[in-house]
Amino acid sequence: MGDIAPNLIFNFFLFLFIPFTLAALSKKAKISPLIGYIAGGLVLGNLFPELARVEAIKNFAYFGIVLLLFTVGLETNFQRLVSLKKYIILGGTLQILLSVAAVFALSLFFRFSLLESFLIGIALSSSSTTLVAKIIQDRGEESSFVGEIAMGILIFQDIAFIPFLIIFTSITAGSLSAITVTGEIVVSLIKATVIITGLYLLGQKIIPRIFSRIARSSRELFNLFIIVFILFVAGLSLFLDIPVLIGVFVAGVLLAQTIEHYHIFSQVRPFRDLLGVIFFVYIGSNIEISNIINNLPSILLFSVIVMLVKGLIILSIFLFMRFHSKTSFSLATYLFQIDEDAFILMSTAYLNGVLTQDKYLFIIASTLITLVVTPFLINNKDSMYKSIRFFTKKYFGVIEDFLVTRVDSNRSPIDELNLKNHVVLCGYGRIGSYVGRSLIMANIPYIAIDYNLYTVEKARRSGVNIIYGDPTDIDILDYAQVDEAAIMVLAVPEKNTQEAIVLGAKKLNRDLYIVSRVHKKQDQTRMKDLGVDLVIQPEFEASLSIVRRIYSLHKMDKIEVVNKIKRLKIEHGLA
Repeated sequence: MGDIAPNLIFNFFLFLFIPFTLAALSKKAKISPLIGYIAGGLVLGNLFPELARVEAIKNFAYFGIVLLLFTVGLETNFQRLVSLKKYIILGGTLQILLSVAAVFALSLFFRFSLLESFLIGIALSSSSTTLVAKIIQDRGEESSFVGEIAMGILIFQDIAFIPFLIIFTSITAGSLSAITVTGEIVVSLIKATVIITGLYLLGQKIIPRIFSRIARSSRELFNLFIIVFILFVAGLSLFLDIPVLIGVFVAGVLLAQTIEHYHIFSQVRPFRDLLGVIFFVYIGSNIEISNIINNLPSILLFSVIVMLVKGLIILSIFLFMRFHSKTSFSLATYLFQIDEDAFILMSTAYLNGVLTQDKYLFIIASTLITLVVTPFLINNKDSMYKSIRFFTKKYFGVIEDFLVTRVDSNRSPIDELNLKNHVVLCGYGRIGSYVGRSLIMANIPYIAIDYNLYTVEKARRSGVNIIYGDPTDIDILDYAQVDEAAIMVLAVPEKNTQEAIVLGAKKLNRDLYIVSRVHKKQDQTRMKDLGVDLVIQPEFEASLSIVRRIYSLHKMDKIEVVNKIKRLKIEHGLA
């Protein structure tokens, strides 16, 4: 076999090195690496256009999306979606429908056709699961109320991607009249639903058995069979005339029910990550700056309006559902952007000849802009909320009165607080409710504060002394008589919220003993500097409990156990 051509090696090196460099810079700037991959493709597509259009690159990119959809199905937990509270499903449905309608109207205003506007409305209605989930995890808010609601909405949107993709693959350039388009969509949806349901029910009994038998025979055969199975599903989907991406997604959902699904995911993930990078680089390489530079003002205006409209829709929905204004605003900042799935959907429409290249680039560029600004807005959401409330208080007194009296207030079951030397619990989620229950058992007086109305109402029915309000508001802290309290427990997970509560509480009572949870080790010093007396890191405390149990099982001397635990605390900076 002859040597590989040097120019081929150089081309592939260049194709991966430039996106890698830009992704590393994005990571350093605390931006999603996804932005770096797309920017890398942007550079390649404009400086090395021939390299970016190699047919092999396109094939690798498409297979990357096949693996991406397969792993999305593998990670989709329908039981979790079903167990989510009704306002996630209701809120998610309203958000999608209203966003589709609003973006449809906006697209018409920007002179897209009826069919183009309809597809753009669908493609731009969802939010970025990949980007937002990563940010929530990095901020340590996955267990917070806002984090759980945001993730629930994102999962709901991921499920909605299935009919969206069927719609996009059903419409081609030949679909001209509304009747023809509607007929093709309905037929495709019915056909795909019947076939997918049949394959799902059949696969539930057959596929787990096949994978279980092969897994017991040989690890190497099992790993090879995973790829063979994915290719088989793709081929079967083409034969049955249903979208390949839907087929592999359903295959992933089926395998999620097997005991081997963790191993399957671990084996597919490296290929998915690499080929997924190639897909996003390929997307960026299709954006020709020379073709969008003249439309850049329109693209920026369109992007800003889409972000504002989606944000206002989400804000209004959750205000209507009696969420606190701060919670509703946080959800709006988490979900205002456009999903990466828009790249897939709009690429499908472009390849089917429904969109021209200029219009395709217009929407892709708009999507990219919303993804770039997302991390900045989320990281500054608390300061933005304060600034907006200050602005409404100063210039729009009617709106401020409405928020204070109708949205953010709720009649407390305690007409007059007559507490002294009590405990103030900020946050009544998992940790706060456990602390509150222990205080009741010990007959220690306390008052809890939470801005989750549903948590407050449920706690009140159980006889809990709890106030509905934002604990960062000094008036709420004053109402809870923090000036007369002995101890305050911060059971809220958000770092910025914790800091605001500490500053407010110390203004009212400088002698208050404050206990706070932190998510990251580096936050301990910051909280101590603000005046927190005891800092607890739940993950570290859990590890200490495990260590104590291990030492006990090894019959270690109690004094030695105490000394070793103390040493761990010193190393961790907690002693």
